[in-house]
Amino acid sequence: MAIIILPICFISIFLSLVILYGTTTGKREILLGSALTFCGLLVLITEVLSLFHSLNYTSILFSWVLIAIANTIYHYFERHKLFAFYKQLRGQLTKLWGRLNWFEMILLASVLVMLLLIFIQGIIYPPTNWDSMTYHLARIPNWISEQSVQHFPTAITRQLYQPPFAEYVMLHFNMLSRGDYFSASVQFLFLLLSLTAISCIVKSLGLNLKYQIAAAILAATIPEVVLQASSTQNDIVVSFFIITGFYFAIRAINTLNLKYYLFFGLSLGLGLLTKGTAYIYLAPVILIFGIVTIARLLETRKPAYLTSALVVVIIAISINSGHYYRNYKLSGNVLGVDKTEGGLYTNEKMNPPLLISNIIKNAGLHVGVMFARPVAVVADSVIYKIHRAAGIDINNPATNYRSMKYGLSAIVTNEDEAPNPFHLLLIVLSIIALFFYWKQWRNKPTVYWLLTTIILQVVFFCLYLKWQPWNSRLHVPVFLLVIPLICYAGKLIPFAKKASYVLLPLLIVYALITVLHNDSRPINAGMFSGNRYQKYFVNKPAAYPEYAKVTEAINHSNFKNVGLIFGVDDWEYPLFTNCYSTELNPVHIQVNNISNQIETTDNVDCILSTTINKPFIDYHNHRYYNQDGGNKVIYLYR
Repeated sequence: MAIIILPICFISIFLSLVILYGTTTGKREILLGSALTFCGLLVLITEVLSLFHSLNYTSILFSWVLIAIANTIYHYFERHKLFAFYKQLRGQLTKLWGRLNWFEMILLASVLVMLLLIFIQGIIYPPTNWDSMTYHLARIPNWISEQSVQHFPTAITRQLYQPPFAEYVMLHFNMLSRGDYFSASVQFLFLLLSLTAISCIVKSLGLNLKYQIAAAILAATIPEVVLQASSTQNDIVVSFFIITGFYFAIRAINTLNLKYYLFFGLSLGLGLLTKGTAYIYLAPVILIFGIVTIARLLETRKPAYLTSALVVVIIAISINSGHYYRNYKLSGNVLGVDKTEGGLYTNEKMNPPLLISNIIKNAGLHVGVMFARPVAVVADSVIYKIHRAAGIDINNPATNYRSMKYGLSAIVTNEDEAPNPFHLLLIVLSIIALFFYWKQWRNKPTVYWLLTTIILQVVFFCLYLKWQPWNSRLHVPVFLLVIPLICYAGKLIPFAKKASYVLLPLLIVYALITVLHNDSRPINAGMFSGNRYQKYFVNKPAAYPEYAKVTEAINHSNFKNVGLIFGVDDWEYPLFTNCYSTELNPVHIQVNNISNQIETTDNVDCILSTTINKPFIDYHNHRYYNQDGGNKVIYLYR
C-alpha cells in the first residue's frame, strides 16, 4: 500500500537530522524533532496542494515520494556519518539492555503487550467516536470532494472552525491506504511519541533510566489515554505538542540554540492547529518562556534572545495562517468560533469560590474506580456536602455546561468520560511531597517551571471552561505533562522506590483491564467477526439499519453528489466511508448558518435528511421524493 511512504519519509527525516546535528543532540531529541518536522511538512503539503485544488491521492503520494528521494540523496552523500551513527546506536542499545533488571523487563514487556492490543483495536474496529462521526472525520470527505481544505457550507460549523491538524494526518493516512483502517493509528503513534517526550523531561530533571522507565509506564497506563489511543479523538495528539512545547521551550531558554527555538515554534504552531484547548494549556508555557526570555535579555543584553523568540512566533503563526485566513474570511474572526456555540462552553460567571468549585468538580471526574461504584457514590456525596457547606450551587448553570447535573452516573470505559483515579491520587500526593521537601529541589528551576505550568494549566482551564461530564478527556495533557513531576517527587519520598514494586504492576493490570473492557472496542472474539459497517454505530446502534439501507441505495444507484440536510450534531461520516476509493461528494444544502454564503454545486443526485420527513423536497427546480417515510433517523429523497 502507498501508506508505506509515510514511515519511510519519517525515517528519512530522522536520519537527515542525525546527519545535521550529529552527536550534539540526543537520539530522543532528534526523534522528537523529526516528528515535529514531519508534521510541519504534512501541513505544508496539505495547504499548498489545497491552494491548487490538487489535494488528491496522486499529488499527496508524489509529494511524499519527492521528500523521501531528497532525503535519500542527502543520506548518500553523508553516508559515512550514518554508518558511524549506526555503530554508536547499536552499542548504546546493547548497553541499555544490559542495565535493565528482570523486574523492569517484565514491566516493559507487559506495557508492550498492552500497546500491541491497543494498536490492534484501532485497526480492527472502525472509528466509533461520536465527535468523529459529526465533524472530526466527517470533514474529510468534503476535503476529498473539493480536493481542498477550503471551507464549505455545512450545518455542523465545527467541521470548519475547529483546528484540523489531527484530521490532516488522518486524511493522508486514509487517502494513501484507500480506507480508514489506520485512522486510530494517528493517536496511537502520538502516544508513543508522547512517551518519548516525557522521558526527555524526566531526564532533564536529572533522573536516571529507572525513573524514565517508570515515567513511560505511568503515562502509558492512564485509563483515558489507553482508551483514546485506539480512537479518532485528538487529545493525545495535542498533548504531544504541549509536552514538546514545554520541553523545547526550556531547552531554548537554557541553551540559546536556534534548533530548540525552531522545534518550540513547531510545537506551538502545531498544538494550536490541533485543538482549541491548546490555547489554554500552552498559555502557561508561553508566559514562562516570555518572562524568562525578557529576564535573560535584560541580564545579558544578547539580542539573540529576542530574535530567536521572534522566530518562534513567526513559525507558529505561519503554520496556522491557512486555517486562520479561512476562518477570518468566513466569519471575521481568525478562530472562527460560533458565538452561540462558544458561549455554551465558557463560564458565564467566575469568582474565587466558583473557581475552587470548578477545580473540585473537575477533579471529581477522576474519582471513580472500575468495578467499585461505591467509591464514586461516596466521592459525589462528599463533593455535594462541601458545596452546600460553602453555600455554592454545584449545578450553577453559569459554570455547568447546558445546566447538566454534577455526578458520576456510571464508571465508563470509553474515550470520552473515563476517570483516572490512581493517577489523580499520585498527582495529589506528589504535589504535597514537593512542597514538604521543598528545600531539596529549591535550586532546580526546571521543577519550578514545570510545577508552575501544571498549576496554571489547571487554573486557566477551570477559569475559562464550564464543567462538563466529558472534561476528563480534555484533562489528558495535564495528566501526561505531570508525570515527570510525579517521578521527581518519587525521588524525594524515602519509601517511593519500594512502593513502586506494587504500584507499577497494579497500574499495568488496571490499564490492561480498561483496554479489554473498552466500551466501544472490547477485546473479544467478536472483534474479528461481524459486519464492519455495523461497528461504526456502537455508540448509536438504533441508527445502523437506516444508515445501512440508505448507504446501500446510494452505492447501488451510483450517486455521486449527495445532498445533505442535517442537524448540528447528526452523524455524517458513516455515509461516506467509501470516499477514499470511490467518488462520493457531500453537498450541504438548505444551510441556515454563516457558511451558507459559500458557493457550492447546485447539482445533487439525491438528498439525505435527518431533519425533514415529508413526501418530497423541492430543490433547484427538481422534486425529490421520500423513499423512507417510515424511518426515524434518516430519510432518502430521490
